[in-house]
Formats: sequence, C-alpha cells, structure tokens
Amino acid sequence: MADALDNLGMASPQSSLDFAGLGALRSKAQQHSDKALQETATQFEAMFIQEMLKSMRATVEKNDLMGSDVEDQFTQMYDRELSVALAKRNTMGVADMIIKAVQRNNAPPPDYVTKATPMPINTPQQGMPLPGAKPAMPLQRPERFNLDRRLAIPAVTPKGVDE
Repeated sequence: MADALDNLGMASPQSSLDFAGLGALRSKAQQHSDKALQETATQFEAMFIQEMLKSMRATVEKNDLMGSDVEDQFTQMYDRELSVALAKRNTMGVADMIIKAVQRNNAPPPDYVTKATPMPINTPQQGMPLPGAKPAMPLQRPERFNLDRRLAIPAVTPKGVDE
C-alpha cells in the first residue's frame, strides 16, 4: 500500500505526461528499434482514443446544477487513463495499422528496380503486323476509266480555234 501511495503524484510511465519516458522513447526511435515503434504507435492510439472520448463528452449536454470544474478535470483524467488502458489492449487496432504503414514506408526498394534494362532512344521504326492480315488485292479499274482507251481517242478541237 505504501508503494501505491509513493507513486500517486507521478504519471505512469506509459502516459503522455511522462516527459522523461518520452525522451527515452525518442532515443530508442533514433536507433530504429521495433519496440520504440510499438510504444509510439500505442501512445498515438491512446491519444486518438482520448480525443474521441473528448469529442464524445463535448456532445453530451451538461447539467449546471451538479457539474463543476473539478468534475471536468477528473473526467479528463479518467478519459486519459481509460485511453491508455484501451490502447495497451490494442482495442481499436490503430497501432497495428501505424506499424504496418511505417514498416512499409521504411522497407528497401524492390529488386526489380535495379534489374531493369534501359531502352534505346533511337530505334529503327518498324510496322507491326496485323493479326490475320491478308495480302493486298490487285486494283481493278473499270473499262470506262481505262487510260489506254482514252489515249486512243483523237483529241477534239473546238470550232473556231486555229490549229
């Protein structure tokens, strides 16, 4: 019991009010530790849940007869501790989504980027064969458009034109 009374004035080590713990977490994060990523994601989930609870309580109509500033303060403290407890249990799964997103963004690039072969800039242009293409048919002209026949007809000169 004496141990519980000694820790009464101090914030829990997982709380966002523990600035020494946040400094230690920052040093772990600079070393790219997976544990630091897990702790940071859990603390972010706790802050997210706390903001949800705060927004929820803001929509509830307050009774001025029984309400006071002290009640608001204790409600905020309760919401903070509740959000930390829910985040530790991974209730919403926000921390897992954050961890997956950070790991995906920090992953090395895939191998196919380095194995790509460059394309030549000035390649000779070639036509592509059409599927099921048939050879061209010979052009057939009707008799009335036959050039040989036109050349065989003598040229007519108009009247009154001197030759």
